[in-house]
Amino acid sequence: MEANKWLIFGIIVITLFYKAVHMSRKQCIQVVTIVLMCFSGFRSYQMGDLFHYYYAYLVCNTPGWTLDLGKTGDTIGLQLFFHGAGSIGISFQGCLFIISAFVAITLGILIYRYSPSPFWSYIMYVGMGFYISTFNILKQAIAMGFIVLAMICVLKSKPIKFVVLVTLAMLFHLPAGIFLVAYPFARKKIDVVYFIILALTAVIVFLFRNQIVEQASILYYEGDIKFESSGSIGGRALMMSAILALGVFMRPLKQYDMVYSRIFNILVLATIVQTFSVYDNVFSRLADYFFQFVVLLFPLIFQPGREQAKQFPGYIREIRYFTKKSYQIIKFPVFVFTILYYLSYVEASSALLSGFSFFWNA
Repeated sequence: MEANKWLIFGIIVITLFYKAVHMSRKQCIQVVTIVLMCFSGFRSYQMGDLFHYYYAYLVCNTPGWTLDLGKTGDTIGLQLFFHGAGSIGISFQGCLFIISAFVAITLGILIYRYSPSPFWSYIMYVGMGFYISTFNILKQAIAMGFIVLAMICVLKSKPIKFVVLVTLAMLFHLPAGIFLVAYPFARKKIDVVYFIILALTAVIVFLFRNQIVEQASILYYEGDIKFESSGSIGGRALMMSAILALGVFMRPLKQYDMVYSRIFNILVLATIVQTFSVYDNVFSRLADYFFQFVVLLFPLIFQPGREQAKQFPGYIREIRYFTKKSYQIIKFPVFVFTILYYLSYVEASSALLSGFSFFWNA
């Protein structure tokens, strides 16, 4: 578990001081990708739910194996992946490395193309717990990798490719289909109608939340399961709301600022879904399909006004500017909160991480 606590500080050193050793931004992202890929990929499967996945791997490589389409079976994508890997001699440990590489590389591609700050992107990815969560939820980890690629299609306006990638994600984790709403919502023009839609969405969620919860739970559970609200909004939902408020203050939504506006809209969806977590924790996992793009939101929020002006020279007067000292004052508490949040997340995951070790030590 101690290794996981120190991981974020290693990422900080790499992303904060890469220029001092004459590394390019691209090289920095490549180094962090390799670190994340190896740290996760070389872990032993003898921890948490990985025992279940190891058993599934064995089943998928038994003589006479056939695809299990039943609800109790593992997803089609995972079965085909395990069977294909086993048929060419790749062990389950090798499968873990491939999955870790896929997750790290897709994230690296997203950050390289759209993040003005690898430092803030990786701090948010590790600090908000996304990285550790991939240790235990292989199906969703793979699906979230495809969703990252699907988000790039949202930013590049490629609807057909977007649908294909979300469908691939659903083959590994059916609830990933919730991301289909991202394409039209992220691209919604920021106008009066936009805020009317947000208000109507809030009303619908409030009035029909019980029915929504019952239908959504079918994706995760079998049988007739009743959920009761804890009666509170939830700390994570409040945190997401605070992030959105900071975003509106630091970088107001503008139609010309396409990438930022679309990422912001995705975080709005994350906050809406997260409010359902008062019924069951699985809604936090659903929200992660959207919330993972906080890795782009914070770098864009903290992008200095002068850099925005170079990017949008025709809209210099509409950009909100802050002094360098003001940015530092705002960034510091966010950085401290993220570190503390990560350390508390590691402690809260002690049951899982107590079994963490690299495969050569297992």
